[in-house]
Amino acid sequence: MRRVERRRERAGAARNPYGTGLLAGVFAASLLAGCASEARGYSVPEEFCGFEVQEAALSPVLLDGESLTDVSYNPPSLIAFCRVVVDGRIAVTVEVRESKEGGLHPEDWEPANFKDGATARIPSTEKALVGSDRALALAGCEDPYSALFFRFFFDPDHGVEAEQRVADVEAFVADFVPSVKRGVGCTA
Repeated sequence: MRRVERRRERAGAARNPYGTGLLAGVFAASLLAGCASEARGYSVPEEFCGFEVQEAALSPVLLDGESLTDVSYNPPSLIAFCRVVVDGRIAVTVEVRESKEGGLHPEDWEPANFKDGATARIPSTEKALVGSDRALALAGCEDPYSALFFRFFFDPDHGVEAEQRVADVEAFVADFVPSVKRGVGCTA
């Protein structure tokens, strides 16, 4: 989307020679501001694990660095298993499987077992538990699966205050779960 906006700016500047310097200055200032605040040498992907994600949801759970690698596996027992690796460090790991409880014991769903954990209210899930370094979510699905279970892991050395990190993780889960449900044709 940014490319389209940049093309429109450039096209507008080409038609309006009086605004070229101003547009170029604003564009350069916005680039400098982005570099100063993000310290990333990579672009945030539009897809993760083969499913569409919003940059605003994915970016806060990633790490600063120079290179990003999206590693995806499709083992027969899982719907998806993916990792985002930034400069050799695992930033995000996601496992998606068909299961009502994901093979977990009830105590695994206790907020006390999560760093900074709390039960989250995420609209596309039956239940969710979010912490600063991991999350669990269960989403109902009638067809083709009975339910989808999500397990998320995030780099614990994120450099953000716990409350903000939990909010960032919750926002990512809230964006990713419905995208997977749409992607696999989940009808509930």
